[in-house]
Parts: sequence; structure tokens; C-alpha cells
Amino acid sequence: MAELNRLTAIERDHFAEIVELSLRVTERRHFFSLMQGMMQTLIPHEILVCGADEGAGERIKLGFMSGSRYFREEHFQASCMENAGVVSRLFAEWHVSGEAVVIGRQLNNNGHGAMVDDLESAELRNIVLHGVRGPGRRTLGMYAFSRIPTDCLTHRMGYLVDVAMPHIHAAFVRVMMSEARAAGNGKNPAGRQITPREAEILRWIKEGKTNADIAGILALSPWTVKNHVQTILKKLSAQTRSHAVARAMSMGILNAGE
Repeated sequence: MAELNRLTAIERDHFAEIVELSLRVTERRHFFSLMQGMMQTLIPHEILVCGADEGAGERIKLGFMSGSRYFREEHFQASCMENAGVVSRLFAEWHVSGEAVVIGRQLNNNGHGAMVDDLESAELRNIVLHGVRGPGRRTLGMYAFSRIPTDCLTHRMGYLVDVAMPHIHAAFVRVMMSEARAAGNGKNPAGRQITPREAEILRWIKEGKTNADIAGILALSPWTVKNHVQTILKKLSAQTRSHAVARAMSMGILNAGE
């Protein structure tokens, strides 16, 4: 049996590859590929809620990336609601302890029974949450992995996230810096290419509608909607519908209130 706070030989190999790949991340699509690709060998998950300090005294702005059709914008908003959402409350716990928070129904959750129910209600199921601190204990980032396979979720997962956290955060900050530079230069080619019809379809995808649902709402054929969705994915360099919504929100094509 592997020691709690040591990587196995296989995990070390995976970790080394993750570190190397993380250095190549400069765009949000690269980050998504890393998290839904090689990172799955170390921290298997379907949903990642993440955020980093944008500077200028701003609070950490949270967003999510999902490889799961279950997690919708309304679930994200509810789970991250300040002082009330389950992710926000667990993040507040991390602020105090500085240690990874690991919660799942099959674990000894040390008084977090209600949190398990809240995670289920938010379609997160379980969670491994950790943050990043800088000088003066300033919080620089937060990353919460959810919908981890039951057979993989143990308290040791907190250690694996702890090991990977600096590299995850560095990659995410690099993405934010790249996007800030692009915004400052007035570069948003994908955003300019999205047509009004595609933006409308994106809004319905954000609401959790299927292609068939959207076809009925917009009086289009399912085939036409499917073609629009494929075009949207290509324009936004997105790999899934959820990723396209996240990209559209980060680029200002959609906003949380739409």
C-alpha cells in the first residue's frame, strides 16, 4: 500500500508529464486540454471550479470548466454564491486551515454531512478543494475538483492536489495574463466571428438545452442546430459545449445574467 504522503512510481511519471505540459499552457483551450487530459491520470474529475486573483485588490473571480453535461450555469451560481454556496463555504474553511478539503459520501466527513447533501444538490457529488497563498497569507487562487469517481476518492486525493496545485495555478495565471494582453490589444477574433444566431444558440446551451430543444425553440431543424454548434466549437477553440459556454463568458460574448 502506498504511503499517504508519497507518490507512487507511476504517479511520479504522470506528475512529471503534467509539469512539462503545464509549461506549454498559454490559452484557455490549452488549460482545458491539460485538465481533461493528462491531469485525469492524477486527479480524475468531471468538473473544475477555479479562480485566481486578478490583482488591483479584486476578489478572486470564480469560473468553471466541465467535462460533464450535468453541471449547468445555475448550479455553478448556486454553489459559488458568496457566504451561502457550498463551494464558497468550503473555500472559507480552507482560508482558516490552509489544508485541502476532501468530502464525499463514502468518506468520514468529520461533521460535513450537510455539505455532502449540498454537493449532491449542486450536481457536484463530491469535492477536493485547495487554494494558493502568497506573501502575507494573501489568497492567490482556488481550485475545486468535483464528480471524482467513487473508487478514486480518498483523503489521499488532498495530497495529490497539494502536489499539483502550484503548477495548476501557474498555468491558469499564464492564461489570464495572455487573455489580458489580448484584451488590451483589442484582439478578440473569435468573439467577432460569432454571429447573432450562434450567440443565441450559445445562450440556450448555457441554459442546458439540447440540440433538439434549441431546434424546437428557434424553429430550426436539429441538423441545422448541430451544424451551428460544431461551428461554434471550432470558432471558440472549444472541445465541449460546456467549454464553449465558458469561453464565450470569458470573452464577453455571454454574461452570467443572460
